[in-house]
This record gives sequence, structure tokens and C-alpha cells, in this order.
Amino acid sequence: MKKFLVLTTFVAALYAAPLKAEEFTSEQKEELNKLLTEYLMNNGQVILESVNKFQAEQMAKQQQESNEKAKGYMADLKKDTTLPSTGNPDGDITIVEFFDYNCGYCRKALNEVNALLKDEKNVKVVFIEMPILGPQSKEAAKWSLAANKQGKYFEYHQAIMDHKGPKDDKNMKKLAEKVGLDIKQLEKDKDGDDINQIIVTNLTKARELGIQGTPGFIVETEVARGYITSAQMKSMIASIRGQ
Repeated sequence: MKKFLVLTTFVAALYAAPLKAEEFTSEQKEELNKLLTEYLMNNGQVILESVNKFQAEQMAKQQQESNEKAKGYMADLKKDTTLPSTGNPDGDITIVEFFDYNCGYCRKALNEVNALLKDEKNVKVVFIEMPILGPQSKEAAKWSLAANKQGKYFEYHQAIMDHKGPKDDKNMKKLAEKVGLDIKQLEKDKDGDDINQIIVTNLTKARELGIQGTPGFIVETEVARGYITSAQMKSMIASIRGQ
């Protein structure tokens, strides 16, 4: 206890009148190192709690910053009627999902989105391609965005997510044929500069919003990183509607 009082008194003195390292004698430095080491060894829980508190504060700050950025992003997004989406186009709640076609949790997330839309008839879901898991992810995103030009984005999106094999050109064509897409037009559109620019913009926006992996969601202006269930979405929706 005495050593602890000495240590805390010394720290308080440092804040009151900061000292430079060279102003300590070697004996003082040695004694201070001993006191600090002893305190840390005997008060590990206190240190851990402090670290946890700091991390929680940083996460809360990051979340607040992401939510603020999401407000502007969502305001612009709601003006764009060309974005791939499903659900009620005039819904009072808009949900955005950042996804990758090679992401297992994104496939699970689509099931949750479908479950949500069965119960929520006034929700719109916008899909944002975020191909970060390899070349096939980017190719699948390009094919999918091209399908959006033919008005069959969601059907094709569901087919790609259900497909368990490689996302190569051969399989993308087969899936497109099943959905009833114009293959020649699809092949032409998928390599257009506009499609590539959409992907670049999506990746940039994801970084700005602090979404580093897939899936990532925005429910109106609340950013949710990672996989969330339909129940969690419903809870967020209820909270927003209640505000």
C-alpha cells in the first residue's frame, strides 16, 4: 500500500510539474521501474479493464463516425433509382448490403434478407457489389451488374448465390441462360467502363464507411459490420421507426 501511494503521488507530481527523463537520477529511475512493474504485476485486472474501456470508446467513436457518413451516403443512394434492389421500391426503410459472391456469410445473409422481406412489406433492400475475395468475385460482380441493365438483377443474384461451383464465365453464362438473360448483351455490357466504375466507387464508399469486410449493412443510417439476422434487422427497423 505504501509503495502504491508513493507511485500515485509521484505520477500526480509529474502531471503537476512534468519532468524530463534526464532530471531523474539512476537510482530514481530504477526505483520507479520497480514500482511500475510491481503495480502492473499485481493489478492486471485494472489494466485489462482500462484497455477494454479504451477499446469500447474507440469502437463507439468509429461507429458514430460511420453512422454520420452513412447519412450523406444514404441520401444520395435514395435518389438513384438504377441501383440493384429488391423489396418495396417505395419502402419507408432502406437497407443496403455490401457483399461478395464468394463470401459464405453473404449467402447466409441473403436468406436472412429474404426472410425479412416476407414479413416486412415496406422495406427496400439495395445490393452493393464489394468484390474483395479474388478475381472471380469481381467477374461475378460484373456479370451481375450487367444483368441489372436487363431488369433481372435479383433473379440472377439469387442464382449466383445458390451456385456452389466456380464463378467463372462458363458458369455465369449457364446461370444467365436459366434466368432468361440475353447472353450476348450481357457479355458486352459486363466489360463496359461504367460497370468497372461502379465497382471502384463501391469499394471506395465501403472504405469511407469503415466497412472492411463482407457482409456489411446499413439500415437507414446505422452501419452494421458483419453478418446479421432478420431478427436483428427487424429490431433495428423498429428502433428507427420509433424515433
